[in-house]
Amino acid sequence: MSPPSSLPDPIVLGTRGSELALWQANHVRSKLEADGHRVDIEEISTRGDRVQDVPISEIGDEAVFTQELDRALLTGDIHVAVHSLKDLPSRIPEGLTLAAVSDREVPLDAFVAHPSFDGTLRDLPHGATVATASLRRKAQLRAWRPDINVVPVRGNVDTRLEKLDRSDWAGMILATAGLLRMGLSARIRERIDPQVMVPAVGQGALGIACADDHRAVRNTVRTIIHHEVTGLCTAAERAFLQRTGGGCQVPMGAWARMVDDGVLRLDACIASLDGDEAFRDHRTFAPDEVTEAGTALAEDLLQRGGAEILDEILGDRNQQRSPFQP
Repeated sequence: MSPPSSLPDPIVLGTRGSELALWQANHVRSKLEADGHRVDIEEISTRGDRVQDVPISEIGDEAVFTQELDRALLTGDIHVAVHSLKDLPSRIPEGLTLAAVSDREVPLDAFVAHPSFDGTLRDLPHGATVATASLRRKAQLRAWRPDINVVPVRGNVDTRLEKLDRSDWAGMILATAGLLRMGLSARIRERIDPQVMVPAVGQGALGIACADDHRAVRNTVRTIIHHEVTGLCTAAERAFLQRTGGGCQVPMGAWARMVDDGVLRLDACIASLDGDEAFRDHRTFAPDEVTEAGTALAEDLLQRGGAEILDEILGDRNQQRSPFQP
């Protein structure tokens, strides 16, 4: 690896090996190359990629899609790691930094219908089956329609779609951003109203990580890739995430966006797995209040009942008290 004071040539960019992850890596690569840099891509397999027969929420590791990439950054095997921002843990490991956040694709969730079903979510018959890999999606879907049967599904986007087409499910919930990036917009039956389903923290954005002490790489990536408004919005969402200690193991969502010049809004939800309880609220705030807004909204939802939901979920898994009680 080049000394931290100089820019490596080529810049080695690490990524997971899925089709969507490679699309994301090549998107970042093209921006760096347009600025005159040589870039190589290194595919790295993560635990989340290798363990396909267990729901992500049960693996019990918030860094299930990032740990191997983190290690490669720290050892210097790669210089930059490209992540779906929603996969990043609430706390970045020591020695690493989130150098840039990309411009955001549509952050909403999408309903993908089975080819034999002509309707939208609202048209689903009583007791219909919908597949999702996300506890957040399951909890909010059940809160909105308690009669819906939700089943788990794992795999890359194309694998999940193949499973849907061969199944007797009415549909599946996926991220709109991933479908758009892979040229699969025709599979989107509807973008789900955020009043029904609050998106995941960071959904639709890319998070670019590098070693904290490699200033040349950090500054180059930030200058070329970072999108200021998306960075502010996702910082508020990640402040909410950090206070709740959430991630893919717990059913919570947070979504911020610019609603007026100099005014941002953050919506968030914590819901029980069965959907019987769902606590939602929002905050509006200024760009210099992103951390305070995210933390305050998390505190509010925890105090209103979210803490008990998260305690129960993690208590069942860990047989110990979780840190969520405010």
